[in-house]
Parts: sequence; structure tokens; C-alpha cells
Amino acid sequence: MEGVRKQLSVGAMWTAGGRVVSNLLGVVSMLVLARLLSPADFGLVTLATIVLSIIAAITELSLSSALIQHKSPQREHYNTAWTLNMLRAAAIAVLLVSAGYPVAWAYQDDRLIGIFFALGGGALISGLVNPRLVDFRRRLSFHQEIFIELINRVVGVVVAVVIALIFRSYWALVIGTLASQVAGVIMSYVLLPYLPRISFAHWRNLFSFSGWVALSSGLNELNWRADQLALGAMLGAAPLGQYTVGDKLASLPVRETTAPIASLLFPVFARLQDDPERLRHAFLRSQGLLVAAALPVGIGFALVAEPFVSMVLGPAWSSAALVAQVLGAVFAIIAFKMPVTPLAMGLGCTRSLFQLDLAFIFVRFPLIFAGLVWGGLVGLLFARCISAAIGILMYVFLARRLTGVSVRAQLLACWRSIVAALVMAGCVWGVGLMITDRSESLQLAIMIPIGGIGYFGASFVLWLASGKPAGPEREALDLLQFVRRGEFRTPA
Repeated sequence: MEGVRKQLSVGAMWTAGGRVVSNLLGVVSMLVLARLLSPADFGLVTLATIVLSIIAAITELSLSSALIQHKSPQREHYNTAWTLNMLRAAAIAVLLVSAGYPVAWAYQDDRLIGIFFALGGGALISGLVNPRLVDFRRRLSFHQEIFIELINRVVGVVVAVVIALIFRSYWALVIGTLASQVAGVIMSYVLLPYLPRISFAHWRNLFSFSGWVALSSGLNELNWRADQLALGAMLGAAPLGQYTVGDKLASLPVRETTAPIASLLFPVFARLQDDPERLRHAFLRSQGLLVAAALPVGIGFALVAEPFVSMVLGPAWSSAALVAQVLGAVFAIIAFKMPVTPLAMGLGCTRSLFQLDLAFIFVRFPLIFAGLVWGGLVGLLFARCISAAIGILMYVFLARRLTGVSVRAQLLACWRSIVAALVMAGCVWGVGLMITDRSESLQLAIMIPIGGIGYFGASFVLWLASGKPAGPEREALDLLQFVRRGEFRTPA
């Protein structure tokens, strides 16, 4: 267990460092592009990427996950995975090209046709990626994939910004994505040379794991994209652009703070699937860590979203600030259910995920459409809050069924983080009321440190008062000692 824990710590540090750099580039890129392009440009490309995401999710085979879950994959397993991935990529390309004309007609914008054709080409390119990349994750060695991600990001950002500066066109968003995909495929073979061959030898074995994951992934993507599709159809491309940028800004702090932990959970849970006691312990640890990481950044960003968006994007993006305020808090509390999906996949219970996602559709769809019809953008945001709360309950009850960990135990693993987040929110909100007449930059310079002091100070006091129990506070101290001992090095 100690060896896995050490690998997990090193992997988390590599992943965290790489994602910080990668997503700093992504944030800078989005902010620059938002200044150069209009909300309507973002909305137009968003419509196309929504359709791509839904098609990709519905056809998702989760072949990498199947190879991770497999105890000893052989060369023919990798070749079969590569072949199936290529066939999937071709199917996505055909479906995208076919969807271009009807979607353009439905939204009354012929520019969507060209975007759909370009994204179809990108899907074909992505299908060529090296199937052996999964070996890095199987060994809990993550720095190679982080390097590839950084190269992808740099190439995509540079290409997108250059095209936006020259042409001021939505094509900057599309071509930047294509350039990133090309770079990713090339780097996958540079770092791990491999010559894949066409094979169907183990398609049944891979599908036995991937089938339910594909259905679950498709339902989940449709579930989470329904709001954007409906908003674009009812209110148009410009409001959709505002909503999309606000959504991305709100999700970014939580996603990038929790991703270093969340991305490691599936292989760890898969390793522990035959040891229920250690699995329960690992699940509660991961849940506590994710909530402790997500609450301060998600709720903190929600509290400072208005001055941040006003300062960085300007008055043209005022509606995006409201979206970021509401969804920042929503994404923070969603962290409570984050470890449940990798838990179910690690145990091979993918059918349970499908059943849960299917049930959640019948909760979220009516709420989203009712909110849009009755309240427009504000109604949609209110519906997102309600559906998120219901979704969390559904997932924690699934975790109870899979591990035997009660809902009460899951809450107790996170209670100090929840109380500390409330203290932070009170501090930032109170200070914010006193400095509303100051410049946005000064508001941010005051509110952000106050929030950090409030959260971490409250967490530390609560931890001491509780007798220094095991939990995210102890994990943070152990990690600091780990770094000070000089054990943060490139994994073999």
C-alpha cells in the first residue's frame, strides 16, 4: 500500500504541475481569443463542438480504460484497441459530415457546414493515436502524458491566437483544435515508438468492459450538453457564447485543481478491487481530498467572478460573469461525487453507471427545459443548481452500494472542508460589500487573499480541534514533507 501511495503522490505532483502550466496557457488563450472574437463566434463553434462531443460520447469505447482494467494486456489487445479506435474515428467523421447540413439548416447558419467538415477531419486524425500510451497510466507513471498534453496545448494556443490576430475569425478556434490533435498523435509515437497493426482478435473482451461505458458516456454527454443545445436554439449564438465562456471559466478552477487526483483514481481502484477494506479506505480518502481541493477554488472563484470577468473580458461579456458566479459554486459541490465514476469502473460495474446516467436524464432534462422556458438564462442556472444537488445524492448512494460506505461516513470525510468553505465565503462576501466602489483589480487583490486565509485558517483550526485526524490536512502536510525530503523526482 505504501508503494502505491508513493507512486500516487509522485503522479499527482507531476499531473498537478503539468496541468497548471497547460491550463495557464489555456486560460490565457481563452482570454485573448475572447478579446479578439465575439460571443457569437464562440457560440457558433460551440454548437459544432456540442454535436461532436455527443457523437464522440455515444460512440465511446473506453478502450484505454479497458486496457487499464485488464490485468495483463498483450500486443494483440493493443492492436485490437487501435483498430477499433480507427473505426470509431471514421464513424465519427462520417456522422459529423452528415450532420453538418441539417444542423446548419436548424440553426439557420451555413457557416456550420464548414466547421463540421473540419471537425470530422480532426476526428480521423485523433483516431491514429498510439494505443500503448495507456501503459504509462498502468504503471502510475504520468510525466510522459503530461509532456504530450503540454505540447498539444502550446501548439493549439499558438496557432489559434495567430489566426485570430490575423483574421479575427471563428476559424481560429477550429484550426487551433486541429493543430493540437495533430501534435498529440505525432508526440504519442515519438515518446513510445510502436507500429500498430489491424486486428480484431480481442474485440469481445474489450467490448465486454467498454459496452456499458460507451452507453453511459453517451448518456452523460447528452445530459450535460442538453442545456447548450437548448439555449442555442431558443436564445441564439451570442447568448450561447456568453454561457459557454462563463461555464468554462467556472469549471476551470475546480477541474484543474481536482484533475491531478481524479485522473489517478481509476487505476488505483482497479488495483484494489480484490481488497474491499483498502478500497473503502482509498475511496473515502479520495473523496475527502477532492472536496477539500474543490470547495475553496470553486466557491472562491464564484465570489470574485464579477470583478474578474469585468476586468479581463470587458463589458461585452457581462452575462458570462453571472454564469461563472452560479456555476462556480455548482462545480465545487459536484466534487463530492467525483470518485464514484472511477470507483465503479475500477470494480467493473459499468452497467451501474449506465443505469445511473439513464435515470439522471429523466431528472435533468425536464429541469433544464423548464428553467429555460420560464426564466431564460437565469432559469437555466437555477435548474443547474437543483439538478446538481439531485445528481450528487444519486452518486453517493451508488457509492454506498458498491463499497458499503454509508452516506454519513462520506459526509464526515468532508465536514471540515465544508465548514471552512462557509467561513471563507462569509469573509469574502463581507469584505466585498465594503469595497464595491474600488477598481476591479483592487477588489481581486483584497478578496483573493482574504478567501485563502479564511479557508486554510478555518481548516487548520478545525483539524486541530478535532485532534489532528487522518484527512486532507494530514495528506497536505505529508505531501509537503515528501517534497522537502527531495523525493519528488521523475518516476522510472
